[in-house]
Amino acid sequence: MRVLKQKRMYEGQRDMLYNQTFNLDQVAFASEGLKDAQQTMSSLKSANKELKGMMKTVKIQDIDNLQDEMMEMMDMSNEIQETLGRSYNVPDDIDEDELMGELDALEADMGTESDGVPSYLQPDKEEPDLNAELNLPSAPSGNAAAAGRANAQGEDELGLPTVPRASVRS
Repeated sequence: MRVLKQKRMYEGQRDMLYNQTFNLDQVAFASEGLKDAQQTMSSLKSANKELKGMMKTVKIQDIDNLQDEMMEMMDMSNEIQETLGRSYNVPDDIDEDELMGELDALEADMGTESDGVPSYLQPDKEEPDLNAELNLPSAPSGNAAAAGRANAQGEDELGLPTVPRASVRS
């Protein structure tokens, strides 16, 4: 029984020591918290003082004036860019429907091209031969003229001068 009483007494002392240790830890934690709060307040005071000094040099009116000047310069820059970007040959009153009609006509012309030859390079089938109407001789074909000149002037079949052969001396 005596051992049980001693055990209870030791357990009570242990619980008191735990409580005292807990209380001391709580006081130390509160003390550190107050020290941190003091450092924070000190930092805030110095930052506040520094900001007040900076605010004396900055004026809202100066900022507004600077913003107004920047807007004016941007407007002038845009006006200059618009002036430089003007087209000299394009009228101001362009009809969109007329342009779309011209585009459709071009697309139709491209659709009538055969064998990949553009329509402006294809022979006209509708126009009569003007040489026949005016009794003019027809133009010589390129190959016949080139062949006739090739022999006489030393030209090849395309009408270009032939390269002279160098004579070999022995």
